[in-house]
Amino acid sequence: MSNILRLKYSDKGIGVNFYNTIDENNYREIIESIKPFVTNDTSLGMSDIKWDLNNMKLGHNDPTANMLLEKITLRLEQ
Repeated sequence: MSNILRLKYSDKGIGVNFYNTIDENNYREIIESIKPFVTNDTSLGMSDIKWDLNNMKLGHNDPTANMLLEKITLRLEQ
């Protein structure tokens, strides 16, 4: 599992999409690895994650999830 998620521009959603299926699967693995460390009522859906595209980082309102997601770097590929 990599701590870098590669993204590409998209006309849908938040304006970016995963670069390929490897990065999308990597994202899912990251979320699954975080789930045991947060409470059951903490939602980790794509819309619950804070996608800070200005700083290319992930975040969350839950302090534990946020701490773990801050270790992930987003990278925009051409």
